[in-house]
Amino acid sequence: MPSSDGPRAVAEPRARVVLVGFMGAGKSAVGRRLARRLGYRFEDLDRRIEKRTGQKVAAFFQERGEAAFRALEQEEALAVSGLTGVVVATGAGAFVQPAMRALLQQGALTVWLQCSLEAALLRIRPDGRRPLAGKSEIMRALLAEREPSYRQADVTVDTSRRTPREVVDRIVELMEGHEPGKTSVRP
Repeated sequence: MPSSDGPRAVAEPRARVVLVGFMGAGKSAVGRRLARRLGYRFEDLDRRIEKRTGQKVAAFFQERGEAAFRALEQEEALAVSGLTGVVVATGAGAFVQPAMRALLQQGALTVWLQCSLEAALLRIRPDGRRPLAGKSEIMRALLAEREPSYRQADVTVDTSRRTPREVVDRIVELMEGHEPGKTSVRP
């Protein structure tokens, strides 16, 4: 099994950095900071969908259903897949869909922001934006179901006990300090 801070080496710089992981892992917070650090633009797939539909993701999901949401999400992923110099934060379920995962991986460094369920539960606000927030047994099952897909990311950084700044530092270390064929190691 790969180390928790990077299963594979990053052989060369990529056009995009795509952050994947479960809700509460820090994709948006880390993504904004990482984009600033790299001099990249930040794109959040959920915010793009909200801007496009005029609805919050939770409301759209509830009103139109998962299939309609995933279709829009794939369209937005396709739109950002042609961009360079961008950090992309995905929704928690985006990387689980095989076609979407393949699209997000093309020309990108994919980073799984791994987070324990306990840490995620502490970070998620019970504000209705995430309908499953607070339902720990449902979230535990969903996380277990999604982890095999998340593991397909190029590198993994555990965010459970790290601040967004520390996570950004680790991602940059992984981007700058790799040699082809070498795996990253936990600090």
